[in-house]
Amino acid sequence: MKFALSCVFALTLCTLHATSDRNFNFSKVPPADSSMSQSQFIQDAVLDIMKVTGLHANFELKTSHVRNIEAIISHRKRYIVYNPEFIEKVNNATSEKWGTIALLAHEIGHHLNGHTLKKGGSKPAVELEADEFAGFVLYRLGATLQQSQEVMYHIASTYASTTHPGRLDRLEAIKKGWLKAKEEL
Repeated sequence: MKFALSCVFALTLCTLHATSDRNFNFSKVPPADSSMSQSQFIQDAVLDIMKVTGLHANFELKTSHVRNIEAIISHRKRYIVYNPEFIEKVNNATSEKWGTIALLAHEIGHHLNGHTLKKGGSKPAVELEADEFAGFVLYRLGATLQQSQEVMYHIASTYASTTHPGRLDRLEAIKKGWLKAKEEL
């Protein structure tokens, strides 16, 4: 649901590379001069996320003036809404596709786990469930554990709040999902 962008994106980052190729149709985040738009990249990433779940998307993607990225229900329809400027900041901070894919998988996890059907908004337990789902999906897409977790170093607060767990708990949830997927293959 809502992420607090608590860390400065000006951190020095290591460039990471995927360790496996599982025949998915996306690669590195498209550079600004690429013919692939951010919107197309996101659509392709969602298709690939859904492919590894074996389910059909039960939501629509929409750009919005939200603060970052959210799974919502509006007028009885499910959406993942995202702010393109936020996504661009994540892409610049993480230097690879995995940050954006982790965020998308997390939000898809909210819909698929039924979190958006419950009243009350974000709660630490449901955020951890969505993080675990993201870790599972990222392994299946070929991300290393480090690549799967990197975005949390840029968007997650060190300390827990009433709506979101602290960074270490979120990293552990992603690891749990990633290891679960690894054990199943």
